[in-house]
Amino acid sequence: MRRIENKWLRLLYGFLIMLVFMGITFSALPSWIETYGASENDVKAVYPGDEIIPEPSIIWTHGLTIAAPPEKVWPWIVQIGQSRGGFYSYTFIENMISQDQSYQNASMVNPQFQHPQPGDFIINNMLPIKEYKDGKYFLAATDDFFGMGWTWSWNLQASGSDSTRLIIRMKIKAPEGGSNPVMNWFLNAGGFVMEKAMLRGIKERAEGQSLPSPIEPLEIVIWVATLLTGLISGWLVFRQKDWLLPLGIGVVSLAALLVFTFIQPSLVWRIVILSVLIIAVWQCAKREENPKEKEQK
Repeated sequence: MRRIENKWLRLLYGFLIMLVFMGITFSALPSWIETYGASENDVKAVYPGDEIIPEPSIIWTHGLTIAAPPEKVWPWIVQIGQSRGGFYSYTFIENMISQDQSYQNASMVNPQFQHPQPGDFIINNMLPIKEYKDGKYFLAATDDFFGMGWTWSWNLQASGSDSTRLIIRMKIKAPEGGSNPVMNWFLNAGGFVMEKAMLRGIKERAEGQSLPSPIEPLEIVIWVATLLTGLISGWLVFRQKDWLLPLGIGVVSLAALLVFTFIQPSLVWRIVILSVLIIAVWQCAKREENPKEKEQK
């Protein structure tokens, strides 16, 4: 059963298996995204600004424990914003959208941004600061931006003597008639990629790590290289009659891309995973050089 003579049939089987894998994964993503890192109590709790949008199209509650007290975390929270301290996320995506290079991730606390005023924007001309309480919460909100409502709050809770629970609550209400499941899925997925990177960035900065995330050039190179291993394995599925091994490598490559995109492990783990995939693809490709294999063709 492992050997299939028709190249196009092998490719079709491989494509269908990949499609099923992606369908199962993508259908499970929204519920995981909406409450990432949050406990049941975190999700049920009421946070500043919740009353502004009582019936949102999208609601997130994300939680993260930071190994630093609230007073070490707060300075990084209060300076968040475009043309301020940044969002500690992927600036190449943010600047590609804004087209003005106004997103730069701060690597230090900037005194100039520690005392913003209500009405100052964290996203220019779109999302203003509503209110904040030092060391407790930071709320940005608009109830009508061209028909869209948006609230975003960062909430700090002391957890023991030397750690902090950061709870982020976001609500979005789509313009009238503008909400649909496909749009909501893309908002969920795309927004979460950026917020997950932000969570990493806040945590690593507050904990004083020397190379705070994201390290964009390296992460991009690893992501593209992993994509290439998947494409090469797809080519090997097409080329080799014993197609299950390259197909397995392709599935693992796809899973790795999803892990890099949504879970965002450390650079060390990304490099290890990519190295294993490269070795596996190389060993699989060497079978093409086997004279007996060529004779069979």
